[in-house]
Amino acid sequence: MQVSSNQVPRFENADKVVHFVAFFVLALTFHRAFPIPIWAALIVLTLYGVAIEWVQGMLPYRSASVGDLVADAAGASTYYAWAYWRFRRNQSRQKKKAK
Repeated sequence: MQVSSNQVPRFENADKVVHFVAFFVLALTFHRAFPIPIWAALIVLTLYGVAIEWVQGMLPYRSASVGDLVADAAGASTYYAWAYWRFRRNQSRQKKKAK
């Protein structure tokens, strides 16, 4: 079953939500594939977002957006904040079990 583009619910800045979710998932995948420091991963993913926006700015039928870049960086940052929180929580639980 296909949904035509005029049936898809739209709201203001829906594309920013898509960018946020896409970079959250990309960060999760990147973290699993490349166990590098968080700061380095965020730099790489942000530069990737910059590159995507730069390419879009060069295309006649697309445009670059600082808002999209912010959503990209926010998605990646949110993933790493969540992953760090989980790591610290698990460390704390392991210390409690060891006592």
